[in-house]
Amino acid sequence: MIHRYYNEGQKLNVADLNEMIVLIDRTEAELTEVALNTWRAGLVGPPHHHDQKEQIFYITSGNGIVKVGNETFKVKPGNLVYVPLGMEHQTIAGEHEALHYILFNVFNNPEKEGHGTFAEHIEKVKNIRKQQAETGRATIDNAEQSTSSNKKPKHIDNLNKGKLYEFGSNTTRLLLDRTETERFETVVVSWPNGNKGALVAHKEKEQTFFVLSGLGIITVNEEQATVKPGDIIFIPRNAPHTTEAKDEDLSYLCLNTFVGEIKDGSFEEMYRRISPGRIKRWITKDETVGE
Repeated sequence: MIHRYYNEGQKLNVADLNEMIVLIDRTEAELTEVALNTWRAGLVGPPHHHDQKEQIFYITSGNGIVKVGNETFKVKPGNLVYVPLGMEHQTIAGEHEALHYILFNVFNNPEKEGHGTFAEHIEKVKNIRKQQAETGRATIDNAEQSTSSNKKPKHIDNLNKGKLYEFGSNTTRLLLDRTETERFETVVVSWPNGNKGALVAHKEKEQTFFVLSGLGIITVNEEQATVKPGDIIFIPRNAPHTTEAKDEDLSYLCLNTFVGEIKDGSFEEMYRRISPGRIKRWITKDETVGE
């Protein structure tokens, strides 16, 4: 398990345009990377695209505009933006305050752009980003190539929208289904005060939690972490884990990054297959590990 606070970590300056704080480096996960991305007030960021990763932005503070393909999204705290693989995008911060968002990178292959660390990646691309910002063009020499994707950008302005699924110990609200992306899905998981879930482990996915509200305890293997709003937790594939809400309800944003073969074609299909067993284990206090 990795447990960190969202504004603490290695700082990376991207050509004096924006600053990254590394939260989960590409060396620490199979296909996931997470950072806090900060754009200073009034900055018009570089238009660019990524040929080996798709992205999710979760806005933590500030406001601005995120352009993705032909779409223009006005963003504020609590919003999510999905950037499909290879699609040109651009961040423009509002005039009066910096724009901050949690950046989730999901790589489409284990090469991870051919860069060993996030810091190495920034060092390789920072001059390209500067030229893209100065010219207002994504297509410059040595820039990443555009990649065709049939996925569509998405702006989620309310995390209470989306179908709600009942797991007994907790509820899960679907925000972005695996059918809408290349290799991941995004949900909000909520636990009533005092509830503790059945033990689960996932062969096909690694998970990243960003705590939105409440307090709780997350146990991964034999390791425990007391979590609060702003905490980031990373759970590797195959690691038995459970969550318990303590003193108040607990909610977190959950990124499921698929690494192995995906068993089910959608979240709905997965829910129908695994929920009866998970709910039964919770009700009977069965401590065996399941899906």
